[in-house]
Amino acid sequence: MAEINKLSVGQALDKLRGKDAPKSKMDQLDQKIDELDEQTRRLRAERHRIERDQRANQNKASDGTDKLDGSHGFFQSKASVLIFFGAAFFILLIFVLNITW
Repeated sequence: MAEINKLSVGQALDKLRGKDAPKSKMDQLDQKIDELDEQTRRLRAERHRIERDQRANQNKASDGTDKLDGSHGFFQSKASVLIFFGAAFFILLIFVLNITW
């Protein structure tokens, strides 16, 4: 037959309150708040990294012309700049040929 070790009430309570003592409601809420604060810090750091990378990509994609957000002008795209300088070169070429002949 198996032996049954009987514990006194005090010993049983001490055993229950040992490592796995139940936490109070406030302790549980404090732990959840701490976990949420940590998650908030991680998400903010990730958002800052993403925004920094987006700004870096925008600067890389920039075509070198100074353009403001929402500006509407002829030099807004690379194609229009190319057309302008091509036309200016063609007119200059015609002018130089007319002078030399």
